[in-house]
Amino acid sequence: MTTCPHITTDRDEIRRWIQAHHGAPARDGTGALRIDFLGGPGEFEHLSWNDWFTELDNRGLALCYPGPHIRGGTSAWFELVPRAGRRAGEVSSPP
Repeated sequence: MTTCPHITTDRDEIRRWIQAHHGAPARDGTGALRIDFLGGPGEFEHLSWNDWFTELDNRGLALCYPGPHIRGGTSAWFELVPRAGRRAGEVSSPP
């Protein structure tokens, strides 16, 4: 697992970080979750926040980002990383 300055699963915090960096919830053609910062046509399929967060939870992922950038800095570096106790790509079974 990657060493990250800050890892969160808090939906409000994640949404604030993405919006502060002018991003939108999306997925690529393979179904992988993404954050679309450019908003270009055709590269990513935009998702509703609810659908994106549901997939984030089902895949056991968290947002990793540098802490000082929560208020919007010049860097939009981030990773979607496995949550503690989960392996990359592991999907939760529906309840």
